[in-house]
Amino acid sequence: MAQTPDDAERSRRVRRSAIILGLVAASFYVGFILMSVLGWRQ
Repeated sequence: MAQTPDDAERSRRVRRSAIILGLVAASFYVGFILMSVLGWRQ
């Protein structure tokens, strides 16, 4: 299956946004773990 330049650019954008969203999710996950371990105080 031949890829056109538009397909390559689209897959690059999708990969980049997936990585960014994964990093955001991981930071929330680590943040909640740290808050529970350290005992969140307000």
